[in-house]
Amino acid sequence: MFQEDSQEKSGITPVYRVIKEVGPDHDKIFEVGVYLGEKLAGLGSGPSKQEAEQKAAEDALSKSK
Repeated sequence: MFQEDSQEKSGITPVYRVIKEVGPDHDKIFEVGVYLGEKLAGLGSGPSKQEAEQKAAEDALSKSK
């Protein structure tokens, strides 16, 4: 939803970047930021990059309302 919303409103495709990885290989926590251009739109963390990206998108979507 966030990707569609941001493309519709600003014409910018969001980019996800891993900001930090914490913990041993078997138990990592990823912190991911979603960016619109150079602007950080949301942050998320989780045990996988995919989950962290989803939480970052949810965070960004909640801030854009």
